[in-house]
Amino acid sequence: MTRCAAARRDLRNPGCPRTVSLTMKMLATAVLCVLLAGCTAPGTVPDSAMSLSIQNGTTLVVTLVVNGRPVATLAPGDCIGCQLDDGIAASRLPPLPWQVEARSPSGRVLVSMPVRQGDVIRTADSWKGDAVRVDLSCGRLDVWSGPPLLGPAPGPGSPGDCSP
Repeated sequence: MTRCAAARRDLRNPGCPRTVSLTMKMLATAVLCVLLAGCTAPGTVPDSAMSLSIQNGTTLVVTLVVNGRPVATLAPGDCIGCQLDDGIAASRLPPLPWQVEARSPSGRVLVSMPVRQGDVIRTADSWKGDAVRVDLSCGRLDVWSGPPLLGPAPGPGSPGDCSP
């Protein structure tokens, strides 16, 4: 048996550093993979804690649709998620990712956005997520996951944009 063959059985043998080095690199790579597989970005909101919110400031009845399935219908002026923690919980929605749409009574898409795992991040001093807004001639429509949108006063919209 050669000296290096014996070293393969005894990793402490400095006579064959190539074998020791290769084995240690493989071990380090395996440990790193296991550690990274269980990690998410600091502050990432878990899928189960995510939610959707919608504020219908229009004169239209609006339906919130997630992955092709209606999940809520809002009368003009209604809001889901405008009070602390009263959004539509992930447990009432299909699994992520979500393709979110707000539709008019005729089914016309007024706004849409994707929401993916890891999109909502909350730390001690900041909060970010996904949101979409449209200003129509009959009012403003906001949809969000994470913090609500802030911003300017509603714009004028376009003539005919509030047709059902």
